[in-house]
Amino acid sequence: MPRPTTLGGQRPSPAAATLSSMSSIVRREARLRPEHATRYPGIQAGVWESAAVLCDRVLAGGLLRGSPMGWRDRVLAAEHFEFRGGEQQGERPRREDR
Repeated sequence: MPRPTTLGGQRPSPAAATLSSMSSIVRREARLRPEHATRYPGIQAGVWESAAVLCDRVLAGGLLRGSPMGWRDRVLAAEHFEFRGGEQQGERPRREDR
C-alpha cells in the first residue's frame, strides 16, 4: 500500500500526522448566559469561546478583583454558562471541563 506524500514528494512527519488527526477533534466551548453577565465583568455574554480559555479568564478575573470565590466544583457553573462540543459521555474529562 503506498504511503501518503506531500507536494514535495516527502512523507509527512509523525508530528504532522498527529496534528492532522487532532484537527477532527471538537473542542469544548462555552458561552455566558446573558442573565448572569453582571457576575463576570469583561466576559461578553452569548459569545462562544474555548471553555479552557474562558475558565482561565474567569479565574484570573476573580483573583484580580480579590473576589472570595471558592471553586470546589466547576469554575464555569452550568447555571451561568452553556456548553457545546467536547467529548462523549463516559470519557475521561479534559482540561476544558475542569
